[in-house]
Amino acid sequence: MGRRKVRLELITNDSVRKTTFRKRKGGLLKKASELKTLCGVDTCAIIYTASDAEPHVWPSPEDAQRVLERFQSLPSKKQGKHMLNHEDYRPKDVSMLELKLENGIKRNQDLEMELLLLDHLSGKNVVDLIKDDEMKMLYQSVDDKVRDLTLQMANLKASEVEEDAHSTAPAN
Repeated sequence: MGRRKVRLELITNDSVRKTTFRKRKGGLLKKASELKTLCGVDTCAIIYTASDAEPHVWPSPEDAQRVLERFQSLPSKKQGKHMLNHEDYRPKDVSMLELKLENGIKRNQDLEMELLLLDHLSGKNVVDLIKDDEMKMLYQSVDDKVRDLTLQMANLKASEVEEDAHSTAPAN
């Protein structure tokens, strides 16, 4: 059975919140242990709660201290190299989505121009139906296609010449 999506907000019921915390803390510590075992990396976890006077430190306070000292001995540039918080992650996520959107818009424009070109080639009078900016895009699309075809033809001729040179070369 699949899990339902959990809304990320404070759980108002104290007993449910404590139970959820206990279970998730165990899951987090298990993941840290698995990461250490499977990947051979130093890991530690320090978990503070309002109800406990002392933090929970995994695997032990001494091991956590050793990992933290090793981390703090790194130059500050290396310390922050792979660190992300949600404020850092979101702009990268948004910029990646914006790039995907731009690529999608460009792809749609290219497809629209191809359709216009095909309609024109099939005899439909599309020239009178499109706006000036669309006409410019259509001309650009045709220029791009001609450039691509010219390049493909040049590459094909070059490969044919190369094949002829290999087939006529004397065998040693």
